[in-house]
Amino acid sequence: MSVKSDPPVFFLLIWLSRLGVSGLVIAAAISLDAAITEQHRNGLKQAWQTQVDEIALNLQAEILQNVQTVWGLAANVAIEPDIDDDRFNQLAPVLFRLAPELKNIGLAPDLTIRHVYPLRGNEAAIGLDLTRQSLPPEDVKALKESRRAIFNGPIDLVQGGKGLASRIPIFTKETDEFWGVVSVILDLNKLYDTVNLAEYRRDLRFVLASSSDVSDTKAIFFGPRSTEWSDPVSSTLRMPGTTWTIFAEPSNGWPTAPENPLVFRGSLILVAGLIISALFWLTHLMLRDREMQLRFWGLFELAPLGVGLFNARNGRVIRANPQFRKRFGHKADTLDFFEQGFQRDGTMLEKPLALQKRLRASQRISDIEVYYPTDETTVAPVNLRGLKLLETSRDPVIWLIAEDISEQKKVETMKNEFISTISHELRTPLTSISGSLGLLTSQATGQLPDSMARMIGIAHRNSLQLTHIINDLLDIDKLVAGKMKFRMENLILSDLVKESVENIGHYARERQVRLELSFLHDVRVITDRQRLTQALNNLLSNAIKFSPSNGAVTVFSQLRNGRVRLCVRDEGEGIPEAFRPQIFEKFSQADGSSRRQKGGTGLGLAITRELMTQMNGSVDFESKPAEGAIFWLEMSVLDEKTR
Repeated sequence: MSVKSDPPVFFLLIWLSRLGVSGLVIAAAISLDAAITEQHRNGLKQAWQTQVDEIALNLQAEILQNVQTVWGLAANVAIEPDIDDDRFNQLAPVLFRLAPELKNIGLAPDLTIRHVYPLRGNEAAIGLDLTRQSLPPEDVKALKESRRAIFNGPIDLVQGGKGLASRIPIFTKETDEFWGVVSVILDLNKLYDTVNLAEYRRDLRFVLASSSDVSDTKAIFFGPRSTEWSDPVSSTLRMPGTTWTIFAEPSNGWPTAPENPLVFRGSLILVAGLIISALFWLTHLMLRDREMQLRFWGLFELAPLGVGLFNARNGRVIRANPQFRKRFGHKADTLDFFEQGFQRDGTMLEKPLALQKRLRASQRISDIEVYYPTDETTVAPVNLRGLKLLETSRDPVIWLIAEDISEQKKVETMKNEFISTISHELRTPLTSISGSLGLLTSQATGQLPDSMARMIGIAHRNSLQLTHIINDLLDIDKLVAGKMKFRMENLILSDLVKESVENIGHYARERQVRLELSFLHDVRVITDRQRLTQALNNLLSNAIKFSPSNGAVTVFSQLRNGRVRLCVRDEGEGIPEAFRPQIFEKFSQADGSSRRQKGGTGLGLAITRELMTQMNGSVDFESKPAEGAIFWLEMSVLDEKTR
């Protein structure tokens, strides 16, 4: 990734993705709404289609039932072809009782009506030639060939009104010759009432037509003649000689919205809104992440420290900033380069640093000072820090920060040399001044006035304090430089502790602090008497210094796994949490508290740590706020004796 990336293009892509996905979500919502609406419409149409088919079936069944009743009359005429009015008027009333939708019945030998029932109101039908009124030649032919009833209608009746005509062929029983027809006229209004067509018209636009084309308004014989149809359902009544079609659709038209539109569309809008909101939220996070990446990589590229990113699996460099390349070039393309360090004099370290092993164990390393080659003949100091990051989608990576501390080392060396020089230059005249003041204080030169004696006593004590400070500076300088000599011997620890407590007793009394010896183990240790006493005196003086008046400082020992721990416990305020990490550093004091008022150089604990390290021991502490602190010196036990 380059720092000079293309955020406008990325920003444009984000917005295009937002608009694209939002458009897809909206289109999907509209499509789903249309699909559910269509499904609802189809379901409703299917329901209406079933109902219209049922109407057609009922209507056709009613028509056929009425006509079937009249077939009995046709059978009688076939047997009695010379039927007269009296006989006809005996048979016809029975049919009207069985088929109430009949309007009239006529007998038409040779296709001319000779008998009509009821005669009243139908006189005009007598003598009517059916071939001229409603029975074309093709229907006559079909009657003779099929011997089935032929339907025609609706027709305008001679006697007035409209009806459905059915012509039932009659063949004589004896000769099987075509005799004529029974003309049956059904009353359409009664037929409509029987199947309750008016009831359906409340919820439907409903028509009956003699054409299968709904736009043919002239063919409509029941219902309004309108061309404003959208997509009606239909059902066909097929009868020999004629075909009727029923058309129907809801009065308000088919639905343009799904069932329960407020609930469905509200849910749809909510889901679409949530998806689009989630999209904007995720892309907002991507923009923020992109912005943070740009800032991070800008910091990475411009950082004054050398920073390298390595693959944790194969140890190869993934990316390095300019400072890293400037310091190491391509020699540091793998982590193996950093495993072998050097000392200040250019000699190789005895053991590799095991950086990768440490990172696998603790995920991080910090403040490792080591020297690395700058060219073929010189080495320079580097402070290493590292962090291993585990990633779920890719290989883990290691961040390695290499800080060139050459200048810091030079400044530190100059500072140490300056302090050492000043300390040595001050020590000789200060010794003379302190000795002279000591003689005056002891009145070795004669009796002094009281006021002068007090002033000289103050000067003597301050000169001794200054001598102690200079001695601390010289000691820490020797320890850091590795020039301090140690005389290791076999000592009984309890004797040395008692001696130190006795020697510092006057200081405790001045501070009004009690020194208490608790249980001490009679164990032997290999140590330098003078330096262990110096380390213990540092702990005792600190404990006395930070204890309240009339408080107590307790000294005791503990045995753990072949090591003895010499503990000094005080009743002071405890160690502030923020100060604990640097408590053993040089010149460190807990500023902002009463500790600064206690005086001191801040070198005592640093000297103690260096002394114990040189004597194969250690120093540490534990503390709770307002409950004091326990500092201890820990070393290996040579021998243990029971008191």
